[in-house]
Amino acid sequence: MTGGRAFGAADGLRLLAVALLLVQGAIHLQQVLGPISAVPTINTLFVLNAVGAAGIALVLAGSRKRTAVLVALAGLALTLGALVSLAISRAGTLFDYTEPMLRPAVTLASAVELAAVLAMAGFTLARLRERA
Repeated sequence: MTGGRAFGAADGLRLLAVALLLVQGAIHLQQVLGPISAVPTINTLFVLNAVGAAGIALVLAGSRKRTAVLVALAGLALTLGALVSLAISRAGTLFDYTEPMLRPAVTLASAVELAAVLAMAGFTLARLRERA
C-alpha cells in the first residue's frame, strides 16, 4: 500500500466498537421513548447513555493512535457502567427502580454491550501491542 496506512485488525475492532456503541445508544433511546419514559432518574440516565454512546462512537470513528485508545477507554467505562447498573437493578434497586424481568430489549442491550466491551478492549490491547 502506498501513501497510507494499512487497515489492520485493530481498525476492524475500532469500527465494530463504533457500530456497537451506536446500537447501544439507539436501544437506550428507544427505551426512553417507550417503557422507561415514566421512570424518574433512570430515564435521564438512559438519555445520557444514548448521547454519550453516540458522542464516543463519533469521536472513535474519526480518531487514530493515542486519542482512539483514550476514547475507547471512555466507551468501556460508559458501557461497563450500563452493565453494572443493569445488574444492580436486576438484583435490587437502582434509584428506586427494579428491572422486573429480562425483556427482549434488556437482553439485546446486554448482548450488544458485552460485544462492545470485547471490541473496545480488543482494540485497546491491539493498539497497545502495536506501540510496544
